[in-house]
Amino acid sequence: MSGVCLKYLAYFGPGVPVADLKLYPGLNVICGASETGKSFITESIDFMFGQENPVRNIKEQAGYDRVRLLIESEGWPPLTLDRSIEGGNYRAYEEAVFEAKPESPEKVLRWKHSAARQDTLSYELLQRTGLEGKILRKNKRSETRSLSFRDLARLCIVNEEEIQRRSSPLLSGQFTTGTVEYAAFKLLLTGTDDSALVSEQKVITRNESASGKIELLDQMIEELQSDLDEQGLEEGELRTQLIRLGNSLEEQRRALENVQKELDEILQSRGQAAAELRDRKARLAEIDELVARFALLDEHYGTDLLRLEAIHESGSLFVHLDRKSCPLCGAAPEHQHLDAECEGDAEAVVQAADAEISKTRRLRQELSDTVSSLKQEHHKINESLAEFQKGYDIYNKQLGEIAAPAVASERASYNELVSNKAEVKDWLEKFDRLHRMKAQRAELDDDDIPSDIKAETATRIPKSTLDEFSQVVERILEEWHFPNAARVFFDESKRDFQIAGKERGSMGKGLRAITHAAVSIGLMEFCREKGLPHPGFVVLDSPLLAYWKPEGEEDDLTGTDLDEMFFRYLLGLHKDNQVIIVENKHPPEFVVKEGHVTVFTKNPHQGRYGFFPVAS
Repeated sequence: MSGVCLKYLAYFGPGVPVADLKLYPGLNVICGASETGKSFITESIDFMFGQENPVRNIKEQAGYDRVRLLIESEGWPPLTLDRSIEGGNYRAYEEAVFEAKPESPEKVLRWKHSAARQDTLSYELLQRTGLEGKILRKNKRSETRSLSFRDLARLCIVNEEEIQRRSSPLLSGQFTTGTVEYAAFKLLLTGTDDSALVSEQKVITRNESASGKIELLDQMIEELQSDLDEQGLEEGELRTQLIRLGNSLEEQRRALENVQKELDEILQSRGQAAAELRDRKARLAEIDELVARFALLDEHYGTDLLRLEAIHESGSLFVHLDRKSCPLCGAAPEHQHLDAECEGDAEAVVQAADAEISKTRRLRQELSDTVSSLKQEHHKINESLAEFQKGYDIYNKQLGEIAAPAVASERASYNELVSNKAEVKDWLEKFDRLHRMKAQRAELDDDDIPSDIKAETATRIPKSTLDEFSQVVERILEEWHFPNAARVFFDESKRDFQIAGKERGSMGKGLRAITHAAVSIGLMEFCREKGLPHPGFVVLDSPLLAYWKPEGEEDDLTGTDLDEMFFRYLLGLHKDNQVIIVENKHPPEFVVKEGHVTVFTKNPHQGRYGFFPVAS
């Protein structure tokens, strides 16, 4: 089995230190803390093997402008590839170049595969793999295209998102590429391509209207599928999530009603306390105003009493004095009529003043009693005011510190659930729309293909070959001590595996990751055993997910020896097979002694910080 071996990966840039990683035949393990560039390495390898889209931008990458990958193949000169971080074509040198500048002549390799060109990266790699010129079926009309190295890359470079997906390890999940992806798997498994196929396009006359509809549907399906794949969404998970969100919404609604009821009760109690405070303060203000008015009235009474007492005193003196001419009418004493009523009757004036004095004193006393009563009421209200204020403050504190925040929190949670449910329904609507478009697409295809050739349009792999490959996967899982690994069976209808009667896609993401790894490793092993072409390397990101991020008890492998057996098996592979494992969890000590382990510590004072050097 020919293939390629990765030797060196590096990032370069003006004025920044080289960020590099040396790789070796056999087992390579890259492990350590999160956010240190481990998954970035997987993405960078994929990028350097022809991925069109640039690697995601991370802050540590600032200042770097190109990537270098050195590969070696038995019987071929070394190949050093340089590529801009923005993508595009490659500068290639047929020598092993690490940090130094290349000395050999430069040649340009195009990043995009073309069957008509040999100056492409794909052709260079397919030559080294022994698969150049191979043909793959691309649809059920038996139309074909040439094999690209990208068709093989997804089978041997598996990132963290792909390794835990529910869909088949052999397929990307995109409707428009499913046929060619399965054909690539068939090519590796059997060594036979699809060059013998004769395109039905040559014998089928398709009217332009149907062709236009199919082309438009293919474009719409591809765009929608790409959108869904980019989000990493699974329809089954979304429908389960929608049910859970519905249940959570009902529970949250009841919780919101309870805290709202509590809030309303506190608001009502605080309102009553506020009304009592308001009424009492209003009464205090009213009493203060009355007391002020009564004080003014008392002053008037005082003034009246002084005036009346003056009249009384002056009248009394006048009565006891010698008789003189009347001060009022001027009549002489002998002409005064003392027994007749007149304005000059001083005695009558004194008596009237006395009566008025008595009346005024009585009114003043009543006023004093009233003011005294009002002041007593004012004192009592003032004393009780503190108690009512305390009650109001308690309710206000409960409202501000407990009830209102609880309602706000519950309402925010409720609104978030409503938003999440709407988002899930929106994505499910996209899945439904995708299914409808696929059905329309299939209907157009069926209407356009004669009935006598419809049965011959599917890619077929001999059942004996599929069974033999399933046994390889089963053997690997058993050697890894995978729980209940008996009876591995390939389900052609779903193009995925069943393990002990259970569909692989229905397992937890941790078990899906380790079984995906078994399929990728098994495919490389199967090709070597049969002497069939294979890229010769496998890159797996987070295959032991079940140890550090399980999805429930059934998905949790903590406490088992699967990780130990996993690494022992990989160490025992043929020396020409290269396996690169990217993991959070450190491998057992024997792996450090027998394999090649790189640890990222995320500690600038201990070991290697991460893929990129620590900025000074």
